[in-house]
Amino acid sequence: MKYPHIFAPLTIKGVTFKNRVMDAPKTTDRTVFTGGTPTPECINGYEVRARGGVSCVTITESFVDDDRSARHDHTIDFYTPNKSVYHQEALFVLAESITRHGAVASVELNHTGAVNHPATIKDGKNPFGPSAFVREDGIQVEEMTEQDMEEVASHFAAAALGAKLAGFQMVMLHGGHGWLLGQYISPLTNKRTDKYGGSMENRARFPLMVIDHIRKACGEDFLIEYRMSGAERVPGGLELSEAVEFAKIIQDKVDIIHVTSGMYHNHVESKAFSSIYHPRGCNLDLAAAIKAAVHIPVTAVGGFNSPEQIEEAIASGKCDFVALGRQMLADPDFVNKVARGKEDEIMPCLRCSCFNPLASDPDKRVQVAPFECTVNPSSMRQLRLEWSPKVKEPGQKVLVVGGGPGGMYAALTAAERGHRVTLMDKGQKLGGALWYTDYDCHKDDMRQFRDHLANRVYRAGVDVQLGVTVTRETIEDFAPDAVILAIGGRPVAPRIPGLRENAKYALNVYTETPGKRCVMIGGGQVGIEVAMHLGDTGHQVEVLEMLDDYARDALWSHKEAFRIFKPESMTIHCSTQVTEVTPEGVKALAPDGTEVFYEADSVYYALGFRSPADELEPLMTVCPRTAVIGDCKKPARILQATRDGMFAAMDIV
Repeated sequence: MKYPHIFAPLTIKGVTFKNRVMDAPKTTDRTVFTGGTPTPECINGYEVRARGGVSCVTITESFVDDDRSARHDHTIDFYTPNKSVYHQEALFVLAESITRHGAVASVELNHTGAVNHPATIKDGKNPFGPSAFVREDGIQVEEMTEQDMEEVASHFAAAALGAKLAGFQMVMLHGGHGWLLGQYISPLTNKRTDKYGGSMENRARFPLMVIDHIRKACGEDFLIEYRMSGAERVPGGLELSEAVEFAKIIQDKVDIIHVTSGMYHNHVESKAFSSIYHPRGCNLDLAAAIKAAVHIPVTAVGGFNSPEQIEEAIASGKCDFVALGRQMLADPDFVNKVARGKEDEIMPCLRCSCFNPLASDPDKRVQVAPFECTVNPSSMRQLRLEWSPKVKEPGQKVLVVGGGPGGMYAALTAAERGHRVTLMDKGQKLGGALWYTDYDCHKDDMRQFRDHLANRVYRAGVDVQLGVTVTRETIEDFAPDAVILAIGGRPVAPRIPGLRENAKYALNVYTETPGKRCVMIGGGQVGIEVAMHLGDTGHQVEVLEMLDDYARDALWSHKEAFRIFKPESMTIHCSTQVTEVTPEGVKALAPDGTEVFYEADSVYYALGFRSPADELEPLMTVCPRTAVIGDCKKPARILQATRDGMFAAMDIV
């Protein structure tokens, strides 16, 4: 066996984990009816991942009461003792959808404590936590009394018992990321001077109270996994040495210790959810330190997406389990593919913040899209896609024009649905605009995604014709039954004096040798990412952005990563209007209206994309069944391109 440690079963108190890969809880699949009943689509989402071969599936955070614990109302209710018959049955079906595939069914129980908001608290009460204080937002946090602690502990126990009665075999207590249980053990948030504060022994009393209440309610045969931050990675927060001390205190009370890191409200910088700039397995060092100090199994989580890395982590004794988060949305069949020796077919997660809305002015309303996966558009849509019309006439002749992510996904989907698919692209390699990932020092994951998708296209039997410029006559001669146009967008080059003569589009950075001093005109996501590559490869970069903030088109977590990992040699100037580009540099107006000059050896621009209407129009009217997708329809993200490609192909029935 290639990965003997991954596929070594482990039995704890009669509960067998068939392998060492778990599906970690994610703030997704929260589709519930009013009252906390899981919908069929929610249940199906978890079943898809259980069917994918993991040893354990953990339902995303379920809050333990409707009093002060919940930060949102999209949570499955395990705590109400007298639920409706339908609700009880739905919980049973949810557990069975996991266990029927040989996976352990678990649910993450949580209480937000001091970071909750009165608007989400029953009767408008103030939030409470280990210590009283006034938050930065002006909210008064109340100090919990012993009666409060006993009451909350009983709520945890009621929720755990509700899960057990529904057929779940384990609960995960969320004691990390700055939530209530973690607030007690962190010196940053626990300032008490009584027996619940001070030493770690004292700070651990309330988490132990919760554990004891669950044990009493559910018995010794019901498993408890305790999720904790191995370090909070914020000034004044929990350090690894204290986390090790706490782990040793609870090791005889719980069955598994799950090691994460950081704080939810500072999740990028503290690695609670790693970004594209963090190393894979970014919390393994913390898990290894705790594993060395305790005698019970330890789970590591934090951006893993390689079976080789997982095998090494377990074989080296640094952990006993590895939990996959967003990677399980990118490819729920991860474990099955590893078991079948098809690791090269695993779709890699890009860690592109599928759970975040766009960065925006917090004082303005923004449209918050549902959770979506860039590399797997079927993710969290599986049930709806299963209900989609089946192909009535297989073998239709489909022409896809354009080999970028959208075109490839369209071709792949059409081929998998039984059509005869030809993909034509004017380039010499599939991938479209993602060719630059061969050169960008931060885009290894994106390059893997591109190559993975291209491999799947070839394996699906798509006739790929490269170096072909498709014209109206090309389509007429091909005589397709359906056409999908995915020719991409074109960079915008405004009529700024000297721009077209003295500056180049941003991606030219990767095909030439830039000078030492560079100027990037445009501080959107593309401009920032290319500038970061320049900065990290030895160049001095000035980014000039006319708006009052940079990367406004980036997802919030991605923008935070820009701020954290911005090279020292890179400077961003917002509210700066470029007036002219010369052979020596760039003239601009500073925020105060004064004229400034930025000397440059190389000038680049990233000022958005446009739809190539002049190229599209001749191609759109040849075949009556023609769909336009991706940037050539409307400049957007890869997420929209892959989604539109899949949907366009599924409409060919």
